[in-house]
Amino acid sequence: MIARLIAIVAIVILGMLPKGAGAANVSGTDAVFIRSCPSLDCDILGTAPLGASLEITGDLENGFLPVIWEGTSGFAYSLFVSDAEASPWLVQGDATCNQVALIFNIGIGEEPSQAIIDTLILQNVPASMFPMGWWAIENPDYLRQLDRAGFVIGTHGDQQRFLTSLDDGTIVNDVTTSIDAIQSVIGRPIDPWFTPYAADTDERVRSIVAGMGVMPVGWTVTANDFGPEATSDSVYGRVMEAVHPGAIVELHLDGQSTDESTAAALPAIVNDLRARGYDLVTVPELASPCDLPR
Repeated sequence: MIARLIAIVAIVILGMLPKGAGAANVSGTDAVFIRSCPSLDCDILGTAPLGASLEITGDLENGFLPVIWEGTSGFAYSLFVSDAEASPWLVQGDATCNQVALIFNIGIGEEPSQAIIDTLILQNVPASMFPMGWWAIENPDYLRQLDRAGFVIGTHGDQQRFLTSLDDGTIVNDVTTSIDAIQSVIGRPIDPWFTPYAADTDERVRSIVAGMGVMPVGWTVTANDFGPEATSDSVYGRVMEAVHPGAIVELHLDGQSTDESTAAALPAIVNDLRARGYDLVTVPELASPCDLPR
């Protein structure tokens, strides 16, 4: 479905990681490299596709798991390896990197803020966008503007539905429909990252989404900026009081009071995060080793 090989890797996720010997599968990406040692600098011995069966032969080392795939022994990055107990789920980055990723979930349905986009571009903030499929179809010019500006474009699902209450097939259809809609507007494959509507997710939902080759993404900081009660002070306070190294900060582009709250607070948030020494990065960058070139 997504014609791209994910060569980036992730450092820290919340939840269980495969440990020790056992069976696992490639998940959350179209394919993962099998390397000769636990580092991005190591030679690539093979490319295991989505769903490939791996044998884990030891414990986590530098974020990599020792594996055997089709007779080849090597190392696969753990974010893209799932076992029977836990599916991949990117919730935060490595705290030692001192990075923060700003994400914008889009699909509330109010007029999207131009001021937010202007601030992000003016202040050179590499944000990550997660539009809903229905919203992409109704706002194609705006979405193309986001894509032209170089923002990561993932998916926030197709409709405002709580996925944990839906059957497996409906979840697959929702995500697939959203991807098709977004790609039809931007004219390229989406960036294969997914955020759940209303943070409604569980192991079953994440397993289904990751099994489609798309990485589920969560967050540890929310601006709570989706309702009419949000203000510039409340958004700024919630973000700056809760932010921490490796945080994914959730905001919105099209809430009822976005221009008066998020858009107004964003310049100060960006300036003050940088003043604290944070490096603002995209979700894919947050999911990468700190020493990768930007």
